Amino acid sequence: MPRFTSVIVLGALASACASPGMPPGGPTDTEGPKVVNVAPDSGKTGVTPREVVFRFDEVVSERPAGGTLDALFVVSPRQGAPNVDWHRNEVTVRLRRGWRPNTTYTVSLLPGITDLRGNVRNTGATVVFSTGSAIATGQISGRVFNWVAGSPAPRALVEARPAADTSVAFVAVADSSGAYSVTNLAPGSYRLRGVIDDNNNHALDRREAWDTTTVTLTDNAQRELLTFVHDSVATTLSSVVLRDSVTLELLLDSPVDPAQQLTDANVSVTASDSTRIAVTSVTRSPVDTAGALGFKPSRPPPARSLLVKVGTPILTAREFRVRAIEIRSLEGTPTTSERIVRLAPAPAGVSPTVTPPPPPPAPIKR
Repeated sequence: MPRFTSVIVLGALASACASPGMPPGGPTDTEGPKVVNVAPDSGKTGVTPREVVFRFDEVVSERPAGGTLDALFVVSPRQGAPNVDWHRNEVTVRLRRGWRPNTTYTVSLLPGITDLRGNVRNTGATVVFSTGSAIATGQISGRVFNWVAGSPAPRALVEARPAADTSVAFVAVADSSGAYSVTNLAPGSYRLRGVIDDNNNHALDRREAWDTTTVTLTDNAQRELLTFVHDSVATTLSSVVLRDSVTLELLLDSPVDPAQQLTDANVSVTASDSTRIAVTSVTRSPVDTAGALGFKPSRPPPARSLLVKVGTPILTAREFRVRAIEIRSLEGTPTTSERIVRLAPAPAGVSPTVTPPPPPPAPIKR
């Protein structure tokens, strides 16, 4: 009997331990780190701190998800990359060359910092201070677009460089809708540039899309930035699609200059027996901007294909040559290119298919 009594007692204890209740250590933490203090205080003037300190309510990760810690901190104006150092529940930001005199600084924490459990802070934080006697209040704001796609450019890098000293860059990062605001600027002339910062290194690299303009600032200014890849390579014809018996679509490897006036002289169609097929019109194909989140650029996106109408129906089982003549790229470089199109006979009721030849070899660089 004593043996059975012991089993009953142990079972009761186990049942008590398994009863529902609060797990040890309190509720599970699902919130991102909170900023509890920033030094110096925002709005301070006449201060030259050794560093700016962001203090959190918990230990933050040295390696936030999807990036690096230094990529989450932006100093404006900027002269080179800042030093960003981790100290458990604090992150310090300082400039390698020190703070400039009589300058208003904006130091921003972008959304994305995480705690040790991987919880993400989805909002930013900003401190503004001046090493001089006053804080500048001018600002340039607007929206950055990927012009070719016709959609906003989230997290685009925006720089405003004073004409008097282009080594200094006041910077901002666009939000998820492409909206930006470069703040705390003194009156003057600025060179404004927006960059789709694909590798998130806060700089313009080759093959990244950008746009630039000049702003004369007295108080506040609004500017739209329409970025595209600036490339001296010409726009060439890559393939041809037969849309119907009198409509060809010319697919190009890069967009066409929107300012170019296209006429029937810009395209020629020649049959295999050297007979010219009359071109009656040349227009740009519409660009689909359905996924633009409700924001669209003020200028229509540049087209990457042309619709060509011909006066004589193009029959199947034929071969013809299509030339795109003096088509200008976004940089204004004109070029002429061509493709030989071979149409295969199609079953009744089915549109013919077009099989373009392989692209020509790349030109030899000299």
